Amino acid sequence: MTLPLPVIYSAALASSAFLTILSFNMDASAWITGLTLGVAGLAWLSLPERLRRGEVTLLLALGVGLAMRLIYFASDPIREIDFLRYLWDAGAVQAGLNPFAVGPADAIAGRAGPEWAALVAQSRGVAGGISYGVLATIYPPVAQFAFWIAYQLDPWGITGLRIVFLAAELGGLWLMILLLKELGRSPSWIAIYWWNPLIAKEIINSAHMDALLLPALAGALFFAVRTQPIRSGIALAIAAGVKVWPLVLAPVLIWQGGWRRWMTAGLVLVLVTALIATPMILGRLDNQSGLVAYAGGWERNHALFGALREVLAWSFWKLDMLHLDPNRLARIVMVGSIGITAIVLGLRLKDRTQIPAAALTIAALLLLFSPTAYPWYYVWVLPFLCIVPSRGLMLLGVLLSFYYLRFDMEEWGNAHLFDRWIVWLEFGPVLALLAYDWLTGRKAT
Repeated sequence: MTLPLPVIYSAALASSAFLTILSFNMDASAWITGLTLGVAGLAWLSLPERLRRGEVTLLLALGVGLAMRLIYFASDPIREIDFLRYLWDAGAVQAGLNPFAVGPADAIAGRAGPEWAALVAQSRGVAGGISYGVLATIYPPVAQFAFWIAYQLDPWGITGLRIVFLAAELGGLWLMILLLKELGRSPSWIAIYWWNPLIAKEIINSAHMDALLLPALAGALFFAVRTQPIRSGIALAIAAGVKVWPLVLAPVLIWQGGWRRWMTAGLVLVLVTALIATPMILGRLDNQSGLVAYAGGWERNHALFGALREVLAWSFWKLDMLHLDPNRLARIVMVGSIGITAIVLGLRLKDRTQIPAAALTIAALLLLFSPTAYPWYYVWVLPFLCIVPSRGLMLLGVLLSFYYLRFDMEEWGNAHLFDRWIVWLEFGPVLALLAYDWLTGRKAT
């Protein structure tokens, strides 16, 4: 059943308004947040059909999504405190300190020197509220620059972050509009990204920094489609300066224009990435590095990764190879398989119109197999769905709202039940629908 267009955007706007009101009640159950986003998301699933019928104008597409976000500016963050780390990092950069070198816990304990102790005193309590304070920051230098800009607007406050993240989304939308026009599609298809209730909540209410990926990813894709691999490589390096994972897209985004241009683009990508990463390298890469800790053992809200690890653990037990670490091997298998897939897809590209679908496949595999799949990571695939609106991956943008149930289950002492079973309510239907569409040859339109 396809819902009328006014129902779709009314549900989206209502979710923002309701959750803004709910945010003032700190004792409200997290499942209400998830239910609200899920219901609004079900309405959002009808959007592609309305777009195919030409019912959504660009002005309407822009206006509704912007209104959803502006409403959230009046809200308190719901169940998320990652933004405290961003504020701390911005304060460190403002003070001329390297946030990759020292964790907040060391600064609070006075083990990092007087400059860091002074920063703790200035932080208005931010330092003491940061999760995993023993770790130095995980967020790469481009993200740090964005945090610093937000600090200039609102020192130690969330509003500056929200303004910067909204500006990043708007810049990314402009590039997406150019990309859609380049591919001969209506620019109104940006509504797929812009009207998604889950992402509007995660980016503005919770102030998650993944919004910073949108302009870099959209730029890299735009230049790739225009057969400008060097510019695409630069944009991809900037995206990696927000989060490292976009580097895996390189085989499909810079493999254009012949071997000489490809090799030049690859060299530019490596050099710019290395330059951007310098502050991280000068910080620390030991067991108190956020990046090292994330890569080596971080996990939350995954299904396929856990299944792969259990299969490996059972195999090691049957083969009497208990000295092997199934967690580490599962991560190696995941990264290796996705890397090989990216190379194969890059080699099989026949024309520029296939680039978005190939990039979407890589990003989707990374999200579905990742040991960590927070709802705000949906930004990794959502921009590509404006061009290749896969039914299964759009369903993921609805079912990820189940994640909020984990907060309540953790308070009830049943988080392990969520991690083992409830996660399959998020990912099981998605995997089934993706498999069905692949087996029946159904293609996104």
